[in-house]
Amino acid sequence: MTPTKFPCLPATSAEVSPKRLKRSKERPHDPAHYKHLGGTCRDQFDANAAATMITPGVERFETEQEAAREDRLRARQARRVLNQPGLTNWINWNDRQWLSRQCPRHLKRPLLDHEALGSLAERLEAGNTSGFSPTTLASSMRMRLIRQDLSRALLDGFEGYADDELRTVTVIYSGWAYTPDTLDAVTAEQIKGQFRQHLNRAGVTRVPGPLFAVLHGEFEPTSGVYQLHYHVVTTAAKAAALMKLLATIAGYKATATGAAPVRRSRVGDRLRQFTYLAKGYWPGKPVVEIDGKPKRVRKHGRIPEPFGAQVLLWLDRQSFADLVVMTDCWSPRNGGIEAMRALYLFVQGRGKRNGSAGPSGAAGGRLGGADG
Repeated sequence: MTPTKFPCLPATSAEVSPKRLKRSKERPHDPAHYKHLGGTCRDQFDANAAATMITPGVERFETEQEAAREDRLRARQARRVLNQPGLTNWINWNDRQWLSRQCPRHLKRPLLDHEALGSLAERLEAGNTSGFSPTTLASSMRMRLIRQDLSRALLDGFEGYADDELRTVTVIYSGWAYTPDTLDAVTAEQIKGQFRQHLNRAGVTRVPGPLFAVLHGEFEPTSGVYQLHYHVVTTAAKAAALMKLLATIAGYKATATGAAPVRRSRVGDRLRQFTYLAKGYWPGKPVVEIDGKPKRVRKHGRIPEPFGAQVLLWLDRQSFADLVVMTDCWSPRNGGIEAMRALYLFVQGRGKRNGSAGPSGAAGGRLGGADG
């Protein structure tokens, strides 16, 4: 087996070439191009988001039906994970056999709050029945609405910047690696505060220009570790300043598989790169040994249970505002452009679209309510 089958990220933090961003000549993503056609990059996003068929080369959100089906699956698997107390009998035999096959034998099962997991399953099921997305980040229906409105707000907020003035960045800190025993002891708000401190100490916040980051995570089933990280969009100058994290903060170092702690990419496809910032799920990505070296498999799958249930419970306890870090975008003290103000208010849960509350609001949006 050759190591090229599972390529790892570069060990250095050098800027990544956009060669993997396959821009079609018939579908360029320069905002000036859409203005020439009488539209904007945002108009193209709206068309793609409303698509119900998969078109090669076109970014598409999951449909309402796909998101609802995912929530039904999450609720069903939560019920199967809950089916643990008591003696095994013919009623629970299949569920217990399924759960035994799911959980890797070398990993210790996490201790779950069964009452909270049962409540989450009920809310996911109720959302499917009513057609209203549950107010939880553990819901695919809810995250679909959040991601669509967030993508629109990001496209509007950064429209004044040319592609070569922007960068997307992935930031990985070794201190954000948690085991099933330690994940529940940390909150997104705490990680957000820590990341802000890192940005201040490295001098990143002193560089002019907006920075918008969203917390994400993935599970490595071989070691049983959750690795949290940030997806960032910012200016080229501020992205370059992020490199100072490596010299300023201990813990920003290449991972065991060679992943760079700060990985920058040029912006060449806004629809694809901006919608990537916020994800509706955490993937499972195993590490395999190839030619004696650990390599992270690029293809991801579902997190095995009961670890997937632990992730859903953790997300259920967070607010979307706590997942987001914003600097120099807009603030009540310093102001800013109207599009950035709309982005700020949306993240804080006070922005409204088509009558539905923002991501931190108390009311769930009906399916399709944020597509217009």
